[in-house]
Amino acid sequence: MKLPEGFTASGINCGIKKKKLDLGLICCQDFCKAIGVFTTNVNPSYSVVVCRKNINNPIKAVLVNSGNANCYSHKSGLKDTEKIVFELASTLGVNKKEILIASTGIIGKKLPKDKIIQGFPFLIKNLSGEAVDFSKSILTTDTFTKVSHAGMSLGGTQANILGFAKGAGMIYPNLATMLGFVLVDVDMPDNIFKESVRDAIQKSFNSISVDGCMSTNDTVIVLSSRKVFIKSKKDVDVFRQKLYGVCLNLAKMIVKDAEGATKFIEIKIDGAKTENEAKKAGLCLANSNLFKCAIYGASSNWGRIISALGQAGIKVGEDITIQSSGLKNKNVRVVVNLKRGKASWKVYTSDLTPEYVKINAEYS
Repeated sequence: MKLPEGFTASGINCGIKKKKLDLGLICCQDFCKAIGVFTTNVNPSYSVVVCRKNINNPIKAVLVNSGNANCYSHKSGLKDTEKIVFELASTLGVNKKEILIASTGIIGKKLPKDKIIQGFPFLIKNLSGEAVDFSKSILTTDTFTKVSHAGMSLGGTQANILGFAKGAGMIYPNLATMLGFVLVDVDMPDNIFKESVRDAIQKSFNSISVDGCMSTNDTVIVLSSRKVFIKSKKDVDVFRQKLYGVCLNLAKMIVKDAEGATKFIEIKIDGAKTENEAKKAGLCLANSNLFKCAIYGASSNWGRIISALGQAGIKVGEDITIQSSGLKNKNVRVVVNLKRGKASWKVYTSDLTPEYVKINAEYS
């Protein structure tokens, strides 16, 4: 898959993992406009701390490692992360403030900064307009790469969006043990760009849950190489829809790859007072172990829905309606009408299985 105009990427093995690719780089031909959304976990990784500090600057590159969360491992962890960013900036001939970094993997293990720094020459040498190696380098317990593309004609000029994601467990908004990188060659006024990105993320990455566990490393970064400037409302609307589609595809891939999952579940909440209430209702079901176990066992024990809604403070009447597709199907759709208003929202989750317990009991 080709990258949008203005981007190159690469992926190598630097020694964090034994054989698999574990270090990726996205590089901007010039400097990119960046928007980042990060975990709300109050114990963030060192990478998230540095990334938050740099995100509002023009960005030259994004460095990503897998196999190590770079989080709560030792007192000099933050300094080590800043050293990595400084060395990459020096190698690329830019300021350290123009570099972003993201990490994913096991918490509490020291990040081998020397191996990462020594890998920079190979990482830069392997930069190309192809996406394959980068998409592999960011994976942990994922069973497949997650890539989504959308093309569009804006004012007669071809533009592209290409997104990458990783994630399979520890998935819960706001975000998840999830990394997402979306590259666009479209430029527009900053306020419209930010609004478009945040709306897309709210309805995609922030509307999924696998296990209700929030990571320390959640990061979604959208980069614009600013090659195709758009002004018309029609073109902005096209871009917003395409961006949402790419983000939603990636979010659904994460749920479909959920650890131990056998079913993909779409929960649609209708009849809520507000969109926030509808989303809250959907997520309270997506995070209910009892509900998820019922779907795994194809049991229509809808009392678990009533209970979960009540626990979330959403009072419903006897006229509530619950419908579903076949519970034995691999893809299950549950529609709940709260009969409280006119707002709706969709949330995506997976079933809870014995295999999930096994995977996470052995993960170290």
